[in-house]
Amino acid sequence: MDGSLFFGPGADGGMREESRKPAAVRSPGSQRACAVPHPVWVAAILALLSFAGPGCHGRPDPPALGAKAPSFELRDLENRLHRLESFAGRVVVLNFWATWCPPCVEEMPSLQRLEDILGDEGLVVVGVSVDERYADIAPFVAEHELRFLVLHDLGKRVSRRYEVFQFPETWIIRRDGRLASHIVGARDWAAPESLGIFRELLAEPRGGAPPLAEADSP
Repeated sequence: MDGSLFFGPGADGGMREESRKPAAVRSPGSQRACAVPHPVWVAAILALLSFAGPGCHGRPDPPALGAKAPSFELRDLENRLHRLESFAGRVVVLNFWATWCPPCVEEMPSLQRLEDILGDEGLVVVGVSVDERYADIAPFVAEHELRFLVLHDLGKRVSRRYEVFQFPETWIIRRDGRLASHIVGARDWAAPESLGIFRELLAEPRGGAPPLAEADSP
């Protein structure tokens, strides 16, 4: 799992659904680490990373960074309906995952830590499960003591709208509802460098900021 948020591709590129199989979760120490610059250089680094080449593996082009995040509505584990618009004015970490995906399992604790640390400042983590069976999700959430919002994308309507093809895959949405960054693969979301970037996003006004970067793993 890459310790950085936007600095290049992670060593673990995530997991395609068609290739899923039982596997041991890798420890963070088994992954290749990327050097991360001091947060004071974040703006320059992100500008250099803002160019993303054609999608890998023949995937369709994802939504454009800087565009309005595609709207959706999904139900949570208590069957309550949630719309993207209900998070207006907050920085949203929209994470697509599955219980059968080892890299997803690996990054879950850091996603929870991220919301624990920055939730009061206006950040919300929204986990979108693409599991086929609802019955698989609730025990997983309880086992891993996840308190952030978990929604069920039955039929993968929303994941297709965001052109998600590999798990985990995460979109960062600014306070003004525009797409800031797109990350494929697991990350340590609570690493100091990641927290610094999120604090910059939280400090932004509700409009007028350029997109960050797209970090696709091979």
